[in-house]
Order: sequence, then C-alpha cells, then structure tokens
Amino acid sequence: MMKKIILLMIFVCIMNFGGCAFLNNMHYISADNILSDVENEKPEDKVQDPLEIKISAVGDIMVHGPQLRAQYNQNKEEYNFKNNFQFVKPYISQADIALCNLETTFGGVNKGYSSFPKFNTPDSLGEAIKDAGFDAVITANNHTIDSGGKGVFRTIKELKKLGLDVVGTKENEACENFIVKKVKNVKFGIIAYTYETPKWGNHKTLNSLIVPKEVESCINTFNYANVDEDLKKMKKEIQRMREQGVEVIIFYLHWGNEYHREPNKYQKKIAQYLTDVGVDIIFGSHPHVLQPIEFMENENRKKKTLVVYSMGNFLSNQRYEILKNRYTEDGIILNITLLKDFEKNLITIKEVAYVPTWVHKYFKNGRKVYEIIPLNDALDNPTIYHLLNKDSLWRAKNSKNNTTILIESETNEKIYQTPPISNAENNKITGNM
Repeated sequence: MMKKIILLMIFVCIMNFGGCAFLNNMHYISADNILSDVENEKPEDKVQDPLEIKISAVGDIMVHGPQLRAQYNQNKEEYNFKNNFQFVKPYISQADIALCNLETTFGGVNKGYSSFPKFNTPDSLGEAIKDAGFDAVITANNHTIDSGGKGVFRTIKELKKLGLDVVGTKENEACENFIVKKVKNVKFGIIAYTYETPKWGNHKTLNSLIVPKEVESCINTFNYANVDEDLKKMKKEIQRMREQGVEVIIFYLHWGNEYHREPNKYQKKIAQYLTDVGVDIIFGSHPHVLQPIEFMENENRKKKTLVVYSMGNFLSNQRYEILKNRYTEDGIILNITLLKDFEKNLITIKEVAYVPTWVHKYFKNGRKVYEIIPLNDALDNPTIYHLLNKDSLWRAKNSKNNTTILIESETNEKIYQTPPISNAENNKITGNM
C-alpha cells in the first residue's frame, strides 16, 4: 500500500512539472502493443534472406603408370597424391558441394596396382581427393569394374571411410540409385550414370568387360542401343528424388566420344530429355577433352538446365607426347552459385564461372612431378607454380587459350572465368532454374 502511495506522489509531481509534455514528445510503444505483436506474429511471416550455395565440379581423375611411379615415396614405402591437388585446393575447398569423377578403382594392394586398360590405384588417392576439399565422388564410368566385382564394393567402402559421398555405384541392390544431400538446409539429389558397351550375350559390359552379376544392379548404366527405355528409368529416379523433397537435381553422365570436342547426337538427346523432366544441372565426363557448355530450355521454355557436356581431364597422364593431342591436358573447375529466394520459394542459377586448369608435368631432382594448376593464377605468377621454362610456359598459355575459345565462344549465354583466388570479385552470369 505504501509503495502505491509513493508511486502516485511521484506521478503527480511529474505531471505538475510538465511531465506530460515530456512524455508526449517521446516515441514509445506500450507494453500491451509489444506483447500483442509477438503473439500475433507467425513463423511463416518471417522472410529469410536469400541464400547462396556454391557448387564446384571437375572431370576425370585418372592415374596412369608414370603417375604411379611419380607418387611413390621409396623411403616411406607409400603413395601420396596430395601434391597433385595443392594448387587447386583453394578453389575446391571453398565450395559447399564439390564433385569429381574417379576414373579408377581401389581394388587393394593385393590385386596389384595397375594402369590402362584396367585401373587399380592406391587408396591414398582417396585421401588426396578428400584433402583437396571434394565432398562427393562419381564412381560410375567405363572403368568401374576394372578390379572386378569386389573392386566395385571395396572402392565404395574406402571412399565412405573417408567421409566422401559415393554416386553412381552402391553397396547393395536395396540402396537408392542416387544420394540426397542437405546443404544449408536445401536438399540436393545427385545421381550418375555411365554408358555400356555392347552386350555379350545376356551380360552387360563396361569397356567390353563383362559386368559380374553380383554388381550388375549396383552400377547405374544405360545403353545407347536401348536409350529410350533407359531414359524412362532415369525419369523414375528423378521423380523419386522429387518425392523425397529434393529441390535441386545434379546429374553426372559418363557419355560421348573420346577426344571429340563436340557433343554427339546421343548427348544432345539425353540432355534434352533430362532437361524436359526437370534435371537442373548436367555434368559430363569421358571424352577426356573439354566440350561446350549450354543452357538448354525445356519443352515449355519455362526453365533452363545447365549442361556441361564434358569437363575434360582433371588429372591424368594423357599428354601430347603420347596421344598427339594437346586438349587432353586441359580441364576446368566449374563454379556455380545458386540463389534460394525464400519469399518466392525459388532457386535460380545466380553465377556460372570456370577456372581453366592444366596438368603440369615436369622434373624435379630427377623425378616426375604432376600438378594441376589454375591457369589464371599460374600465368600471373609462373615461378610460384613451377612454370620454369619456355616450353611449360608456352603450353600453359596455349591451354588457357584453347579452353577460353571453346568455352566462351560456343556457350549460348556469356560465361566468364573465375578470377584468381586472391580476387574476391566474381564475374556473373544469370540463368533460370
């Protein structure tokens, strides 16, 4: 009671000394209004700021005989491939999702490490891929069964041990043919298929090797001779992904003709079909050279799909000296920025850019060294990137020139090169998804 009397006396004093004028000049909200606003506000009324997600993708990672010998440390009696990726690691590791095509197998040391025509590579290549910043590895290609059926399953096991997602092959028939990966609260569906070679009787073949029955249902494959039927199977997988709430679908395809710098009719047909049934991004591998990039419209012209027909070799020993083809030394890192607008519930492609890469092979202390170099950075600082002679410097410049002409002159919308990693300002391309 006494407290109420004191408060009343204070209020009267304030009013007598012009307190009302003071209060009337203030901007205030009553406690009743604040509580009312909070109580009436619904969670769905809060609009989240647009969200960016960065995707990076590369082409074929292969290990030929000279690479095996170059990466072996005789003193430690071990293989280490980490130096191959040291200069591109800053680009790969900054992505929210980074993907690559593993065109070899991890069949184990007891099987004997080998190169073409049957690849079996030390498990430490997986460690280098993980260290470089990759998140998902495509394992469906024409070399998937090079180590036999057991090699298929062992490759999956070794990659998963490292915390890498595996796409294109699976551990058993009951598993899905795709993976669903949540990134920044956005669901991605990632799937991969490889072409088959002609059947041997009732048996499927890859690279003319009979696919063992125990793994036949564990490898995503399609056959050019029955492509229409196989496309229907792909459509069902896409529908299943959408049913699971997938918002963005990425499709890797091992397709096309080796060493051809233009897509063939099957690539065009498959790309158009997948565009029409709702795939958002298509990444291609297998030709071992770069092929153009295209924004393909669906049948209603209401949506565009980004189609990268071939990203070339990311790491290999396919060189001019061997194949008389300089283009097999070239690759790219595709950098895609997606933008999710929560207010419109819409995801679009905000930016598409690329980093021209080149496999630099040179000698140091009598040993071969292989390094994937980002060409814009390397040509700005040749010494740092070990471009120490005229031949290497010329080949690096030539590679960049060849890549630039192919990508930028044949793409139906403007695409820019990602500036060197030290330059934070990125060029932009806008497309619809």
